[in-house]
Amino acid sequence: MRIALIAAVAALLVAGCGEKESNAPAQQTEAGFPVTIEHKFGTTVVEQPPERVVAVGFNDQDFALALGVKPVGVRQFQGGIDITKRPWAQDELSGASPQIIGAEDLEFEKIAALRPDLILGVYSGLNERDYGTLSKIAPTVAQSDEYPDYGQPWQEQAQMTGQALGKGDAVVGDVESQIARVRREHPEFEGSSFVLASVSTGQVYAYGSKDLRSRFFTDLGLEVPAEIEELAGDSFFAQLSEEQLRLLDQDVLVVYGSRKDLEGFPLFRRLDAVREGRVIFMDPAGDFANAIGFSSPLSLPYALDRAVPQLAEALDR
Repeated sequence: MRIALIAAVAALLVAGCGEKESNAPAQQTEAGFPVTIEHKFGTTVVEQPPERVVAVGFNDQDFALALGVKPVGVRQFQGGIDITKRPWAQDELSGASPQIIGAEDLEFEKIAALRPDLILGVYSGLNERDYGTLSKIAPTVAQSDEYPDYGQPWQEQAQMTGQALGKGDAVVGDVESQIARVRREHPEFEGSSFVLASVSTGQVYAYGSKDLRSRFFTDLGLEVPAEIEELAGDSFFAQLSEEQLRLLDQDVLVVYGSRKDLEGFPLFRRLDAVREGRVIFMDPAGDFANAIGFSSPLSLPYALDRAVPQLAEALDR
C-alpha cells in the first residue's frame, strides 16, 4: 500500500513538473537564495523564492500568512474546528481559500497535485518516513531537532519560516513588544504559578513549559511548577493520577474544557483555586483556545486581548 501511494505521488509530481516547465518563464536566482535550513531530518535547500507553498504543520499556515505568503494547501487544525474562519487570519487571507490537504493524516496525493515548490512542516510532528515522501514532492522544512515534536518556540518557527520564504522575521519583534508591554502593565504576573490542564477520556493532563500553549503564559511571566515539569520530563505533558490533582492548585489554573469536565473528580472541587475562582475555563473549540493553540504571530495578539483580563482578575482574588 505504501509503495502504491509513493508511486501515485511520483506520477502526480512528474505531471506537475511538466506543467510548471511549459507555463512558467525561467527565473533567475534572487538575492539571498539559495538558502539552507537545518532541521530534525538533516538539511533542506530552497533554491529560489517559493511561489506555491503547502503548510503541512498544524499552525505553519499562520506563519506564512504573517509573512505575506498565502499557502495553496493547508492542514486542518486539530480539534475539528473550521480553520478557514479563524478571526485573526481573515485580513491576511483576504478571501483566499487554500485547499485542505489533511487533518490527523496527510493526503500526499493532494499535496503533490498542488505542485508546491516548498512544504512547511515545522509544527507537524513529521516522522522520517513521511518526511521522505514529502521531500520527494518539494523541498520540505521540518521541525528543529533541539526540541520535542510540537515544542519549538514560536519565535524560532517564525525565523525558520522567514528564512525559507526569504521574508525575514520582523513579525517576531512586533509580537514580543506587545508581550513586553503586558508584562510592564501587569507585574503581578511575574513569578505567579499556573498549570494548563485538560481532560480527555476520563484522564487529566497537565502541560509543561515545553508545550507552546504553556509558553504563552510563561512568556507573560507566569511559571509552571517544578513538580509538573518533572512529571512531563522530555515530553510536553504529563498524565496526572487522581492523587496528583493537588498539583493543579496554583495561583492560576487554566483548563481546556468546562467545569463539568472536572466535576467528576472530588479532589478538584476541593482545590483552593477552584473554591476561590482562580480558574480560567476555555472552550476547546472556541477561538480563544485555538488562538493559543496556534501560537503564531497572527494569533498571539488575539489571544493576549482575551487572556490578560482573565489572568488579572484571577490573580486579584
